Amino acid sequence: MRHLVCGAAVAALGAGALVVALDLGFGSLSQPGSGTWPSIVSTVLVVLGLFIMVRSGHYADAERLTKDGLRVAAAVAGIAGAAALIPLIGFEIPSFVLLVAWMSALGGERLRLSVPLAAAAVAVFYAVFVSALAVPLPRLF
Repeated sequence: MRHLVCGAAVAALGAGALVVALDLGFGSLSQPGSGTWPSIVSTVLVVLGLFIMVRSGHYADAERLTKDGLRVAAAVAGIAGAAALIPLIGFEIPSFVLLVAWMSALGGERLRLSVPLAAAAVAVFYAVFVSALAVPLPRLF
């Protein structure tokens, strides 16, 4: 039963993403639109979710959901929060906070290590994407 629910969740996620991706415009094979790759990935999610649902009666060796699953949920919530904040306040602060939270809270690193590493990582991302590649990221500075 658990596998049936997981398959349905994956298929539903793929279907929702496919609706959004098709709104972006699929384009054609010779000139793909901005929704081409998201549509392909979403379709794969739907197919895999349906496959999991069909095969759900044959799985007997799945891992149990434990408290460690909460770490995954926290990581997903953190990246969703950072993604929501990036257009509002730039990528520097949300990226820094996300990296510190992941390293400290989820990874168990001390703050005296995670804070400078997160600052260095954000500086490298800034140097590569904003300065070297001229990617128009929303930024504070």
